[in-house]
Amino acid sequence: MDMNAYLSMFIDEAGDHLQALNDNMLQLENTPEDLTIVQAIFRSAHTLKGMAATMGFEDLASLTHEMENVLDLVRNSKLRMDSFIFDTLFKSLDALESMVQDITAGGAGSADVSAIVASLQAIVKGDYNAGGGPAAGGAAEGAAGAGDSGLQLDQYQVSVLQQSMDSGHQVYHITVTVREDCVLKAARAYMVFDLLERHGEVVKSEPSVQDLEQEKFDRTFTVFAISSLSQEELQQQIAAISEIEEAAVTKLDPESLQILARPNVPSAPAAPSAPPAAGAPEAAREAKRQAAAAKAQTAAAGGALPRTIRVDIDRLDTLMNLFSELLIDRVRLEQLASEIRKPELTDTVEHLTRVSGDLQNIVLKLRMVPVESVFNRFPRMIRDLAKSLGKKVELVITGAETELDRTVIDEIGDPLVHLLRNSIDHGLESVSERIAAGKPETGTVHLRAYHSGNHVFIEVEDDGRGINREKVKNKAIASGILTAEEAGKMSDDEIAMLIFAPGFSTADTISDISGRGVGLDVVRSKIASLGGNVTIRTSEGKGTKFSVELPLTLSIISAMLVKLGSEKYAIPLSSIAETAIIRQEQIRLIHGNRMIEYRGAVIPVLSLSRILESPDYDESAEEETEVIIVRKGDKWAAVMVDEFIGQSEIVLKTLGSYLPNTDIVAGATILGDGQVALIIDPNGLIK
Repeated sequence: MDMNAYLSMFIDEAGDHLQALNDNMLQLENTPEDLTIVQAIFRSAHTLKGMAATMGFEDLASLTHEMENVLDLVRNSKLRMDSFIFDTLFKSLDALESMVQDITAGGAGSADVSAIVASLQAIVKGDYNAGGGPAAGGAAEGAAGAGDSGLQLDQYQVSVLQQSMDSGHQVYHITVTVREDCVLKAARAYMVFDLLERHGEVVKSEPSVQDLEQEKFDRTFTVFAISSLSQEELQQQIAAISEIEEAAVTKLDPESLQILARPNVPSAPAAPSAPPAAGAPEAAREAKRQAAAAKAQTAAAGGALPRTIRVDIDRLDTLMNLFSELLIDRVRLEQLASEIRKPELTDTVEHLTRVSGDLQNIVLKLRMVPVESVFNRFPRMIRDLAKSLGKKVELVITGAETELDRTVIDEIGDPLVHLLRNSIDHGLESVSERIAAGKPETGTVHLRAYHSGNHVFIEVEDDGRGINREKVKNKAIASGILTAEEAGKMSDDEIAMLIFAPGFSTADTISDISGRGVGLDVVRSKIASLGGNVTIRTSEGKGTKFSVELPLTLSIISAMLVKLGSEKYAIPLSSIAETAIIRQEQIRLIHGNRMIEYRGAVIPVLSLSRILESPDYDESAEEETEVIIVRKGDKWAAVMVDEFIGQSEIVLKTLGSYLPNTDIVAGATILGDGQVALIIDPNGLIK
């Protein structure tokens, strides 16, 4: 079997199991007496071990086996969890993640885990420093006698096998014996099951699924299977599996099958019963058994289709690029139809518009990923950081099901890590400080995500010491970021935002200004590059909230098309509050800046033609001028334009190296008439 063909599947599934292990370990740490969580952890570890052994990653399988030994004692109430065991298991998970990362990078998944293995073995023996439990030796060992009777079929299983025979398939009774010196018995059994299921279906095995997962067998296991292989081929292929000592394959006929259906009769002549071992997940096995009847009717391998599939990211990107081209052509066709005005063409284009609109929704939804995929890694990070700092922290996650475009998801992880680390490291007080301030000794950090219009908001809020604005202001003045006069004119929120200023992150900042500002300029730059914005709300002594605003998608956006003389531009609708017309006499000059009154506030007026150096348009000669009211967080501005063209769905194309270091232009798009229109980024207009 070519294992390379299954490598990507192994990497994906290994990542899922490691995430499940981390999540369940964190739950178990909160409720160490809950054995159902231990069972879930054991199953994930067991499945991961079987997968690794099948793929030939022996180091990964061996470490997981040592973890199983500890977990088996815990779930059988022979060992109580303590801090040493938790720390050792978490270190094991870190090592497993490193191995999987090495495999992903093309390595063999090898690592020096001798110290971790020694700790795990010491836990099993009970001779470790944390006052461990009893229980020598039998972590993976146990009584094998799960079934005192032979391998017996019920009427349903007999019916499945009978239908398979009627369909021309072979039904076999198989007894497999592994070598006495085999270390990973379950892994070898899993390879047998994998072989059988690639050529058919396993209908019955002995003992139960639970015993299979617990690796409770000596050397032999027995199965009934449907297969497309001949008896000789099946026996040869099973015997060829490494560390398999013997494989006895008996082909069954309808008469022997009826004998097996009789109550209280051993399952098959000359077929000794013995517990099996299979490394596949329990749930997968159960589902396959339930679907056995349908599979038998359809070549013994069909069955119900899965509800989800994994799709390569590059394929999604290619699909989006192709649809983008289709959208450009659709807009072009709409314009041509409006010019030609033939009913047949108009009807066809209208139908194309409806169909492509539905297709657009599907394509965009395909790219949407729950932020849970990013949030899942934070509880473990918070746990480790709080433990190292000697703080008590509770992370509360809400809205993890909120969806974002995959492109945004890929980029938002690092900024959130930085914000969370700042909240834990410097935002939250120590236990003694919190008690002295009359707060609970456990600090709380909220991580929220929710939709609002065409944006997603992600908030990181702590109940710590907050930001000392006076110290921030003084430090900013001392660092030359602003003058004392400028600082005197700033609002409290504007002063708090100074922690995002480049150059504000110094060693002194960590102690002098509640630790805020360490590298936060990088966070703001990354979020701005995604078309987003970050704001701060803080109350000294009560806590701080960072609010990150992000667009739902970066590929296809709704925009307002405008003209500046002979040139056309697009402004994203998500940043536009409204459009209006103003007269020249409404514009006031305040401190050298042009301003207008807007809904009870005074906001600046920006000339887009001057900013972009438009060659053939100047609004100063006009009595009335169209304006677009745009916003960036809490800031507003009126942008003067020549003429409104209308709203349109546009495809955002990056300019790459054509316009480097240009924060006003977010990209370009191709319009229906074939012209290229630059897309204006309002975040670059409002400083």
